[in-house]
Amino acid sequence: MNGMVLLLGAGRGLGRSLLRFFLGQQVPVSCVTRTNDSLTSIRREFSKSQHGLKSEAFDLADRECTQSMIDSLAAGTNSAGFPVLVVYTAGFLSGRLNFLDEKISDIDREIEINFRAPLYWSWLLSRHFVERGKGGHVFISSGVAPTPRPHWGGYGIAKGALEALSAQLALDLPPPLYSLTLNPGGMATDMRRLAYPEEDPTTLPTADATGEKIGRFCLSLIRDGGRRVNGKRLQIGDLP
Repeated sequence: MNGMVLLLGAGRGLGRSLLRFFLGQQVPVSCVTRTNDSLTSIRREFSKSQHGLKSEAFDLADRECTQSMIDSLAAGTNSAGFPVLVVYTAGFLSGRLNFLDEKISDIDREIEINFRAPLYWSWLLSRHFVERGKGGHVFISSGVAPTPRPHWGGYGIAKGALEALSAQLALDLPPPLYSLTLNPGGMATDMRRLAYPEEDPTTLPTADATGEKIGRFCLSLIRDGGRRVNGKRLQIGDLP
C-alpha cells in the first residue's frame, strides 16, 4: 500500500483498533495519543511494527506540538513520507447532560477536542495536500451531528461544527483532494459506556470489528482516491 496514514487519537477505542488494523495490513502510520501511558502501551503492543509506526504523545489541541509534528512530517524525517490520509478519531464526552447543566469547562473541552483541534490540524495539513497534489480527511462524526438530541450538550454542538468543517473543506479543496465525515455507529467503547451505562456492550459491535470495516474503506481511498466521496456524510452502513 503506497502512502502513510496519520491517525489522530490512537490511544484507545476506535483509534486504537484502526491503528491495529493498518499496521496489520503493513500500512505505515503516524499517530498521536494524549498521554505517555497510552504511548507506552502503543509502543509495547506494536513493538514488532516499529519500522512502520511513528507515535507521539501530546494533547491534540496543543498548537505548538501540532505545528512541530506537521513540520517534521513535511521535512521528510519519516521514511514513509507525508500522510496521504488523515483519520480524526479523537473525541471527548463529559457525559450526557442537559446543556444548561454542563460545566463550562467541560463544554470548552468538548468543543476543543471534537472541533477546534481538527480545525487547526486540517487547515495546516490541507495546505501540504495542495502542494503535493494528494491527500484526504476522514472525520469520525456522530449521529447527534446532523440530528441534535437532548442531553448531548457541547459534544453534539462540536460534532455538528465538525461536519460543517468537512463540508467547507470539500468545497474548497481542489481535485483530487477530498474531505468526508463518517458516523461509525454504536460500538463497545468506554465512551459508549459513559453515554449509555445501562446498555449491554455485548449487543454492540466491537471497536475492532468497526475498525476493520472503516480501515478497509480507508485503504480503498488510498488506493483509488477519495474524490468520489468528497463532501459525503457517510454512515457505517454505507460502507461495503
